[in-house]
Amino acid sequence: MAADPRYRSLLDYDTLVMQQVTAFMANDFQIFDLTGAPIGLINTTGAASDRFFLGSRELDVTELDGTPLVHISDPIDFGRDTFKLTLPSSEPLATLTKQLSLFKTVVDIQVLNGPPLRLEGNVFDFDFEIRTPTTVAARASRQWAGLGASFLGHSRYVVGIDPQAPRQVRLTIIGSLVALDLIRAKAEKGS
Repeated sequence: MAADPRYRSLLDYDTLVMQQVTAFMANDFQIFDLTGAPIGLINTTGAASDRFFLGSRELDVTELDGTPLVHISDPIDFGRDTFKLTLPSSEPLATLTKQLSLFKTVVDIQVLNGPPLRLEGNVFDFDFEIRTPTTVAARASRQWAGLGASFLGHSRYVVGIDPQAPRQVRLTIIGSLVALDLIRAKAEKGS
């Protein structure tokens, strides 16, 4: 499919709309462009029994045709939440670590062979920035997903990515927003 000149990769888009489509025992999202056309998927993986007891801890971001882009894992840890991003070749891409903060969400992101990133959001978890040491790599806003989706606990994020961001940073941004949604879900369960 990639040979088709009309085909665009998910990573070619500077604005993404990430809409959660399942919330019970899965954290699946569809990814759309600004016209509402589907351009990618985020699917929960792993055994159903593990998801039942531990929640969504393994997810894959894929092109619309199923081509894998990045794997997100949430290993069980005690202390600060840590997430691992891995390429389809099993090569590590990034490690995300939630920092202790009272009034905002802060996640430090160490990209292998790339710039360090930091995700910061407000106390209500609606607006976020992902920054490199010198620029804003992405801005994300959690938006109302509609009455039906809200009752089901579904989230929607609109993400603007710096057009100059390289592929590995784009993959890390998408993986980081999935991790952010997992952090939010854990916080809601804990309260």
